[in-house]
Amino acid sequence: MTTNDAINTSDTPTDKDRQSHHDELHKFVSSNKTSVQLATSYVLECFGRSRRGAIVNRRINEWLAENQLEMFPDISSADYYGDVEIRRLSSDSEPQTPKPDISSNESASEKSAVGGWVLSSLKSDADELDSLQYGDSVSDAIELMQQRNRTKLPLFFSKNDRSTLIGTVTISDLTFDKVSDQTKLINVATTQVPVVGTNEKLFDWVSTILQHGFIYGKNARNEIVQIYTTWDLATHLNSIAAMFLRANEIEELLRGVLADVPEAKLKKAIAIKKGPLTDVYIDTEQSITLTKEEVDASGPDDSEKSYAQKLTFADYIKAVADDTIWSEVFRVGRISDEDKPRCIRSLNDARLARNRVMHFNRSEIPEDMIPSFEALAVWLRQIMQSKS
Repeated sequence: MTTNDAINTSDTPTDKDRQSHHDELHKFVSSNKTSVQLATSYVLECFGRSRRGAIVNRRINEWLAENQLEMFPDISSADYYGDVEIRRLSSDSEPQTPKPDISSNESASEKSAVGGWVLSSLKSDADELDSLQYGDSVSDAIELMQQRNRTKLPLFFSKNDRSTLIGTVTISDLTFDKVSDQTKLINVATTQVPVVGTNEKLFDWVSTILQHGFIYGKNARNEIVQIYTTWDLATHLNSIAAMFLRANEIEELLRGVLADVPEAKLKKAIAIKKGPLTDVYIDTEQSITLTKEEVDASGPDDSEKSYAQKLTFADYIKAVADDTIWSEVFRVGRISDEDKPRCIRSLNDARLARNRVMHFNRSEIPEDMIPSFEALAVWLRQIMQSKS
């Protein structure tokens, strides 16, 4: 795939509207500049998308690799309302460590790269922000809240200028005999509202969201681009917690199943297969291996742990693939040799999902990873039940 292939989409009117953004990438590739800073949303538009996802993220990373470039922060973890920096890779040196930027937009490239999620991760990319403006009536506000199922809306002096925030109007301000047809909307607006950059670290502002019930996110131009509520926080943290708990359950199931395998057998199975996972046969006929695409799609003191508790997911795959361990431990009940490739592939899928969770990778929505964990848990639970 050439550079043009990577960033050109079908010939539609919207593509012509995005041509200037395409030109920015082309100009940089053909220039002598060492770096360029672009809005995250602009980069996505260049690749024909308004939101991030596994496919467009992969296309962007492939384009970067083909042109010997790197992006900071990575597209999957960047602040959607901020900027990313595209830099040239030096063939004779390691990638540069980012240095603090004291310019007005230092936030987007620096803060969003810090480990963990940024505030904008609470909502999907390009999630619409409904709003009111000075001069709107109480009935206008009530109608919009009902249509959009909102309990609070920002009030701007002008909707065309999101830097003119006046305050917030809530549904409770407009009910219970608090207003009349003559009431001016501005008179019921709450003016003391918290506003922070969308690139701020999420967990620094959890207590503020809980205290006020919401928080506004602004971009580098001081424009209000989103509102983040306790509901957004609760659903997001619930998804994160669910993934960590499922990843933990999978490890506990695997360790429980392998606990009865003698340490010598486990070490032998893993030591024999010291090569990459693509060299591990996953069927009993020794003819099928995990493909490169499948592999790459990407407590107590150790002294108190059993050997099985020290294994990695890659070790689990090698152990389950071992014919002796498979026949003695996993080929039980309704699970047969025909199921072996399917079982190991489900283990590999869970390995990839776990890596995404543990490494805070936003390339996929957390809920989308649940099936990967559940597919593995289904047959592991069968084995645990047969042991009891």
